[in-house]
Amino acid sequence: MLKNGKGPELSMSHERGDKEDLIELEQLLAGPHKILYEGTSKYQNVLVLESPNIQMYLNNQMQFNSMDERMYHEAFVHPAMSLAPKRDRVLCIGSNDGLLLREVFKYADVKQVDLVGISVRLLNAIKKMPEMNTLNERALFDKRLSVFKDEIHTYLASASEKYDVILVDFPDPVNEQIGNLYSLQVFNGLFSLLSEDGILVCQSLSPKKVPLLFWSIARTLERAGFKTLGYHLTVPSFGDWGFHLAGKKTVVWPNKSIAVPHRTLPPDISAWFQFPTNVLSVRKSARVNTSDNPNLHKLYSPLLPAPTANLIALSDLQDYDNSHSSENGSSDTEDLIELQQLLSGPHRILEQGSFDGNQVFIIQSKDVRMYLDKQLQFSSLDERIYHEALVHPAMTLIPKRERILIVGGGDGFAVREVLKYTDVRNVDLVDLDPLVLKVAKSVKKVASLNEHSLSDARVTIYQMDAREFLSEQRDLYDAIIVDFPDPADEVVSSLYTAEFFRIMFQQLTPNGILVCQSHSPESAPSVYWSIGKTLKSIGLNTLSYHVTVPSFGDWGFHLAANESLEWGDRKISVQTETIPVKLDSWFHFTKKIRSVRRNAKANRMSNKNLHKTYRKEVGVILTSARRE
Repeated sequence: MLKNGKGPELSMSHERGDKEDLIELEQLLAGPHKILYEGTSKYQNVLVLESPNIQMYLNNQMQFNSMDERMYHEAFVHPAMSLAPKRDRVLCIGSNDGLLLREVFKYADVKQVDLVGISVRLLNAIKKMPEMNTLNERALFDKRLSVFKDEIHTYLASASEKYDVILVDFPDPVNEQIGNLYSLQVFNGLFSLLSEDGILVCQSLSPKKVPLLFWSIARTLERAGFKTLGYHLTVPSFGDWGFHLAGKKTVVWPNKSIAVPHRTLPPDISAWFQFPTNVLSVRKSARVNTSDNPNLHKLYSPLLPAPTANLIALSDLQDYDNSHSSENGSSDTEDLIELQQLLSGPHRILEQGSFDGNQVFIIQSKDVRMYLDKQLQFSSLDERIYHEALVHPAMTLIPKRERILIVGGGDGFAVREVLKYTDVRNVDLVDLDPLVLKVAKSVKKVASLNEHSLSDARVTIYQMDAREFLSEQRDLYDAIIVDFPDPADEVVSSLYTAEFFRIMFQQLTPNGILVCQSHSPESAPSVYWSIGKTLKSIGLNTLSYHVTVPSFGDWGFHLAANESLEWGDRKISVQTETIPVKLDSWFHFTKKIRSVRRNAKANRMSNKNLHKTYRKEVGVILTSARRE
């Protein structure tokens, strides 16, 4: 029996590949898809596939991504439905899309489901979409479903019959009005509607990013009389995400298996109920959220996106076409960057418009993905965010751009960005795996994505180990772009040593710059700062920055040079699709992330520690890393 408690600071897995990537890949292979390339080199397995993807945006925020929505909805529904001794009557609050209902209707003993707190107009529009009916398995047409037009406060004031299970899928508390949905007054009403042995579950945002908000929802539920049990998991599109189970009696998880068919749940979900010490420590500071003293929306601010670029707003999309300029827009979210990427490629708009005051946009697109040893290397939906961030700061800072070296990056995307500069005369690309290079050059849809960069006359490809390549004397480079795999093992860790960085710097012109992908300062801050400290240990000046890439989360880089580096008010001089007008926010880190820097250790051949730090922080042992 599990109650909330301290869990391990990491969850080591000896599976080959990241577990979220594996689950997501299984989802893709279970649905409609086309394999563009599959093969095995002496280094790794290579898989490239294309699949349809549906995303829904509500008021500029992504609500679901068909690639991984089952992770969220199965985790939301099945623990509560498994704990409830009876499931005759179910109340579902929110969820216009029918995806929660799809999971609920898997239980044959469910006799009635009442749906409230939704836009009936939007629900009717979704019922007319064949793509959505396929995704939600026609849950909105189930005869056990009753839809109520009442908003939640009106419904609570009039409803009297008890429910065995209540599913609460309120929107994120981005403002005071929505924050009041999570108020003591609403939870009091839900308490009165729950049967004595019933179970309620409430989506509660990220315990990792906003732990005080997460525990404040629990505290408010408890003030209403509920006993609570929190849990969380990783959903690639959203990161760490949490829920609270609640009942009138003590709630514990009995280590039972889920009895209905599902696609993403592990055999044992007990790890979901464990939290690291830093998350648990916040619980004592949690506050009760009341309509008289609302505070939840104030706690949400860490999840609000930093300003990014002058992008199109969802309200502008009715008039969007391929000639639409970013100068016409007004909204500044990471989600809109990704949406603009979708709109720039092949897509179908399934729905757009205003529904009861909310801007809704549903789009279907094609996603091309490469997996190496079942680990996601890129998604065509957002790869430009990563590669533009990797390349353009360094290319902007150097005074001369004639000769460029790229180590790693065999997919050709970094090369594509470098070739945007007309003064570039020569690009040397060094990558170890011949299959990755073959895919980048010969698989039509990948070659189209990288704009056939590997066939450019200025590009010379070297299929060899970077250490072997750099052991030979060559003309100096103006920039070196390092896109090595993550330092998951000792062999790859040796690429991030002071000794190897010194060898690379000997190949740079006096005013040259190196940029190195350095993993996530959010999820692996010790790895990130250790790479920076290793560069500093050989006498280099560094400038650190990070961006959000939806497929991978927060991702970081280090610039390094002999001279001191400052970005100032510089602007990128070539055309880009995802880079902000101002990059100031890229160079700022939270106090929590900065605090890790002082304990970071340089990685040297005599004391290779980076792979150990990686395993400790990332929590998985990988044989190949995310990008090669």
